[in-house]
Amino acid sequence: MKIGLFEDEGWIDFLPFTRVRPVWELWWGMDKLVSKWQRYYGYTLRGLVTFRSYLWELYPPQLPDEDLVWLNSRLLPYTPSIDQWIKELSHEVLYVTPEGMYVAVRTRRFPSDLQQMKSRFLIRELPRELQLKWLEHATDLFQYVGEVIKADWQYWQEPSAPLPSTFSVRGKDNVYLHPLAQGGYAYISAEEGPVWIGPQAEIQDGVILQHTNVIGPHTTLLLGAKIRSFNSFGPWCKVGGEVSHSVFLGYANKAHDGFLGHSVIGEWCNIGAGSNTSNLKNTYGPVRLYSFRSQRLENSGLQFCGLLMGDYARCGIQTAFTTGCVVDIFANIVSTGFTQKYIPPFYWKEGEKWEIDKVWHTAERVHARRGRHLSEGERNLLKHLWENVGGAERVE
Repeated sequence: MKIGLFEDEGWIDFLPFTRVRPVWELWWGMDKLVSKWQRYYGYTLRGLVTFRSYLWELYPPQLPDEDLVWLNSRLLPYTPSIDQWIKELSHEVLYVTPEGMYVAVRTRRFPSDLQQMKSRFLIRELPRELQLKWLEHATDLFQYVGEVIKADWQYWQEPSAPLPSTFSVRGKDNVYLHPLAQGGYAYISAEEGPVWIGPQAEIQDGVILQHTNVIGPHTTLLLGAKIRSFNSFGPWCKVGGEVSHSVFLGYANKAHDGFLGHSVIGEWCNIGAGSNTSNLKNTYGPVRLYSFRSQRLENSGLQFCGLLMGDYARCGIQTAFTTGCVVDIFANIVSTGFTQKYIPPFYWKEGEKWEIDKVWHTAERVHARRGRHLSEGERNLLKHLWENVGGAERVE
């Protein structure tokens, strides 16, 4: 089966993480969303398209002239019976939800404009018996991370390398260790869910690692880290302190003590020593969260919600993140009290934002620490965002 993935307007609900990437590039569970269809069902990915032109230098549209099933990139592959349904799709029919959300279309010529979808194809609602699973909001990433890890585990085929004698493990059958991973004297409790430790990951001495966790390629759990259940750490992260119900997209540092819970951390972030998130209000009531659609605080309906930190953001030591804090791309946080609920992109300090030259130089330095080079496309994207989305006010 040959497929393509397209991005719809739902990307807005995944800000700040979709400022620099399409939805399909989000790391969630054992890999990125873009990789799951091939790994689950053996599909061949032939097409990719976002309709945001400012991303095209890094993610150029791939629109081959061949018969493909195009799927919304927010659709999750572990929907029951979805494989059979996809194989039986009619040609030139756009399948939508009752709310009008585009789900799938089988066509040889996918439109280059999202607005052309309804005029190009026959519209048909999804069959009621097909209960699709979607990503609808950035908070879904931490809410359902345990669900995706368990689904990914069911489709994981490779056998584990032998576990080292330095590991004290309960539930050995639920642990995957890549042959190139390294382990010190650590405790792993995997009786209630899987633990996946990727290539060249490192588990240092004194780590306590509970069930339903993914330790991505080249990621290090540092000395004495307490990793509670339901976390997905993408590649090249350094993680210390206490972490629970959280997702790291990759290349991020939380190297020191401090609690992080019910949170999502973008790439190239740094969390200073002793920083903590509040993920539960004293009233136990629903958390208000900044909405990028309305540009104001709205009731999230969530009792637990910590920190949503966009790419390249960083905070000083002992930062106290208020419950349901949203930090936009490249924000700089130095605070002696609780943070505001929303900190805008490229925020430097009150009334000031980063200068573009300092943005580039800082990005170059953080990339170099992981042996990466900041590409011309990445520089251009940062400049576009600096010119077009910076300067918003903080929200208390």
